[in-house]
Amino acid sequence: MKIKRLTASFIISAMVIGTVGCSDKIELSNDSYENDSTDQVTEDLSATEEAEENEEIEENEKALEAEEKDNLEDEESDETREDDSVESDEAHVNEEDDFNDFVEVSFEHVDYPEVDDDKPDYSGIYCSEGFSTTYGYCELIKQEDGSYYCDIFEYRAYTFEGEANYKSDNLLEFKNDYSEGTITIENDSVTVSVNTGDSESEYVYDSQKHEMPEIDEYTGVYTYTTKDDELVTITVGYDDNRVPFVTVSDGEKTISFEHMPSDRCIWILEDALYGNILYASIEDEAWAPDSEVFSFTQNYSGDKYVVINLGGDKPMVYYKTYEPVVMH
Repeated sequence: MKIKRLTASFIISAMVIGTVGCSDKIELSNDSYENDSTDQVTEDLSATEEAEENEEIEENEKALEAEEKDNLEDEESDETREDDSVESDEAHVNEEDDFNDFVEVSFEHVDYPEVDDDKPDYSGIYCSEGFSTTYGYCELIKQEDGSYYCDIFEYRAYTFEGEANYKSDNLLEFKNDYSEGTITIENDSVTVSVNTGDSESEYVYDSQKHEMPEIDEYTGVYTYTTKDDELVTITVGYDDNRVPFVTVSDGEKTISFEHMPSDRCIWILEDALYGNILYASIEDEAWAPDSEVFSFTQNYSGDKYVVINLGGDKPMVYYKTYEPVVMH
């Protein structure tokens, strides 16, 4: 134990002596080159300070650039969020506009002469295939004088639009400059026999009969003002051939509905919730008329439709146009 303590004392003494010796050498060296060292240190300090200053300027410039970049990105991000918010609001407005509720309207009724000559009424649209008028149909609408507006279409074969006259029960006849023929009615089907002078043809429309809507109660003009103070005018009536129609004038737009299955239709329905209503649609539902059709339409992203309800204390209209909104 004593040997270890002596050894430690010896090592510490040697370190002290070495340190003193080094200190003396450094002091002699500084005395010898004092002027040169001072000049060199001054130059080194100046260079160092200039380098540090330049480095600080460069760092400040980089920081400023980074801050400007961050600000620009923040602005762009804010604009993007604002655009997204606006788009979302527009989508919300469209959704509310499309699936709203009835609005109260002013209604001025217009009377049309009744058609009643004590003879059978064969009015309707007779189709050759399913519920559709795409490939062939015979449309008959009885007029005030007892004649019929007649529109015959056979895909890539024959067309006729004009007048058909009563010849006898279940038999009408028609004629124009190019052809003549007869229409035989049996229950819900018709057979059209055509003579063009060069040939004779027969077309049968027995797949489906669409009855003509009885819109007399609803004929007239309906008006109301939107939340944007635009006047909407809805007209229900018959044209010169007693073809039923509904037109909607909304600002600069006018939308027309007529009863032509597979394209657009006008129905008088007994809705499960609202009772008797007039329902017009641009996109025909093949299963209409149906007591649930309007309830279905309220939750349907169809094209355009209008509903008129006269069953309450005041005339009410439900008119909506679906405009798709692309959301990103």
